[in-house]
Amino acid sequence: MKNKNIICFFLLTVPGLSVFASESDAGQLSCLLEPSKEINLASQVQGVVKRVKVERGGEVSKGQVVITLETGLETAMLNLAKAKVEFSKRKVERNKELIDTGILTAHEADEIQTEHTIFELEMIRAEKALQQKIIYSPENAIIVERLVSKGEYAGVEPLLKLAVLNPLHAQVVMKADYYGLIGKGQEVEIIAGSKSEQTYSGKVKIVDKIIDAASNTFGVIVEIPNPDFNLPAGLKCRIHYLNN
Repeated sequence: MKNKNIICFFLLTVPGLSVFASESDAGQLSCLLEPSKEINLASQVQGVVKRVKVERGGEVSKGQVVITLETGLETAMLNLAKAKVEFSKRKVERNKELIDTGILTAHEADEIQTEHTIFELEMIRAEKALQQKIIYSPENAIIVERLVSKGEYAGVEPLLKLAVLNPLHAQVVMKADYYGLIGKGQEVEIIAGSKSEQTYSGKVKIVDKIIDAASNTFGVIVEIPNPDFNLPAGLKCRIHYLNN
């Protein structure tokens, strides 16, 4: 009994470890920091890689160009479509007076205008085809793995693996006895790693609606802001549920 009292006193008095002593902490079976999103980035179209602008471990912003494919054919098709649009535009302008005065029949006027509209739509299609050869990052993320290099063929397989680390998610497994004591939006404190004494703030994002019968547990996801990437994914953690 004396040893147990010493251990309890230690948990309650040592700075940075007092958060472990609450009753809610006792229900945690595991806690692991994970990316809030993991993205296998692929191309909409097939082609040969022209340039890879990122490396493993690099940071990318949402909308940043990360890979471009060869665009020779698409560029030529776009230039052709633009030339057709310019030609049809001049044709419409040349025949405007004839159309306005009624010298041209309604059918002839409709053909000229329709031709111009079709060429404009073809140009838009050519622009879209060219844009599909440029691959952008869908999120602010970290490059986890680069799977292609210049000159390789881009098919249906992923080209890059990305991880979103801001925010992070803490995946917590709780004993079923604690179901109902933790709610969505509840504020928490987190300690990550076995040696760290620094706490971080977060909020409960998801509480599972189903208890796993085999293990008699349920899952909780805590969202943790991580704007400076001070916390890496993969660390074991401990969550202290604060009273709201």
